[in-house]
Amino acid sequence: MEKTIQNLNVLKKLSELIEMVGSEKNLISDEVRDYCITAFQDTEEQKITSTLLNQLQQMNEQMENMSWMNKHYRILHEFAQICSKTLNESILLQKSYEMVSRVMPTDAFYIALHNPGDSHIQFIFIMDNGEQAPPSLVEFGENYTSKVIKTREIVHLKHLNQNIEYDTKMGEGDEDTSSCLFVPVVIDDQVKGVISTQSFRDFAYRKEHEELLQMIGAQVINSIQTARLYEKIYTMSRTDELTGLKNHRAFHEELARLIHDKSNKITVMMIDSDDLKQVNDRYGHDIGDQYLKVLAEGIKSVCNDEIEGYRYAGDEFMLLIKTDIKKSVKDIYATLKAYYNEHHVLIENEKVTVSISTGVGVYPQNGTTVDSLKKAADKALYVAKESGKNKMVISN
Repeated sequence: MEKTIQNLNVLKKLSELIEMVGSEKNLISDEVRDYCITAFQDTEEQKITSTLLNQLQQMNEQMENMSWMNKHYRILHEFAQICSKTLNESILLQKSYEMVSRVMPTDAFYIALHNPGDSHIQFIFIMDNGEQAPPSLVEFGENYTSKVIKTREIVHLKHLNQNIEYDTKMGEGDEDTSSCLFVPVVIDDQVKGVISTQSFRDFAYRKEHEELLQMIGAQVINSIQTARLYEKIYTMSRTDELTGLKNHRAFHEELARLIHDKSNKITVMMIDSDDLKQVNDRYGHDIGDQYLKVLAEGIKSVCNDEIEGYRYAGDEFMLLIKTDIKKSVKDIYATLKAYYNEHHVLIENEKVTVSISTGVGVYPQNGTTVDSLKKAADKALYVAKESGKNKMVISN
C-alpha cells in the first residue's frame, strides 16, 4: 500500500513537471530527480523514470529555446524595419551594434567586410568596451576573422583558459575578452564579411546567439551593400564620365538648394570654349576630348569648399560660387587663363592653348531662380563671344 502511494506521488510530480515545461530553464533539480528515481526499488522502473525525466528536461530546453528565439525574432523584425528605412551606412552600423547589445553581452563588437581575393579585411565598425574605435584594414592571414572567412565556420571561444590560436583583443583596450563569437556572413553563397561579439565573462554565449548574430550580420551587410550600390548609382547619375566633374543635373539641384536656403550671394560663371569646333574639325574628336579634359582640369584647379565646377553640356562648363567670397570673379578668371597658358593640348610637336569665354550672373541682382540666373550668365557669355571671345563679361 505504501509503495502504491509513493508511486502515485511520483506520477503526480511528473504530471506537475509536464505542466511546467517551458516555464523555467532548470526544470528538474537534482533533488527532484533523486526523489523520483529512488521511489522505485525495481531497477527497470528506475531506468524508465530516469528516461522520462531526461526527455522532460530535453523538452523543457527546446521549449525554452523556442521562447528565447521568438522573443528575439521581434528584435530582428524591428532591425529589418530600420534597415528598410535608411541607406545611411553609419546609422545601419550603429543600430546593428545596439540590437546585438540588447540580446547578448557586447564588451567588444565589430563588423568586417571582405571581397574574394582581397589581401586585406575592412573593419568598418569597431566597438571596444563602449567606445567606438576607428575603422581599420587588417591583413588577410593569421587571425580569427580570416579563419572564419576561409572555413565559412563559426568560431566560438567560451573561456579565456581554452586553447586560443590568435589574439582576441579589440580596439585600443588592454584586456583580452574571454567569450568570443566570430560568425561568417554568407550572402549569395559568398562570405561577404564577419560579425563578432565578445565578452569579458566566461561562457557568455549560447548556441542560439550564433544564429541570431548570423541573421543580424546578414541583414546589416546586405543593407550596406544596397546603400553603397545606391550611392554609386546616384554619384554616376550626377557625374560627367569624360571629365569627372559634376553634370548639369547636379548643377541644377545644388543651385536650387542654395536659392531655397536664401544664401546671401551666389555667383554663376558660365564658361564656354572658343575653339573646340576648330580642334575637332582639324584634329578629330579624340583630340577634342583631350581639349575638354584640359579645360575641365582648369576648372578643378580653382574649386574648393566655396566653388564647385560642372560640365553642363558639350563644351559648356559652370562654376558655382556658393557664398560671398573675398576672391573676385576676375581673379578666378585670371587664374583659369594662367592655367590654360601653362597646360596645353599636345599634338605631336604642336601646342594648342585652351581659350574660353565667360559670362557671369549674380544672385539676387541678376536673377532669383535657377533659370533666370542661368539666363543672365548665358546672355553675358553671348556678349563675350560677340565682342571677340577669350574674355569675361559680368551681367548688369
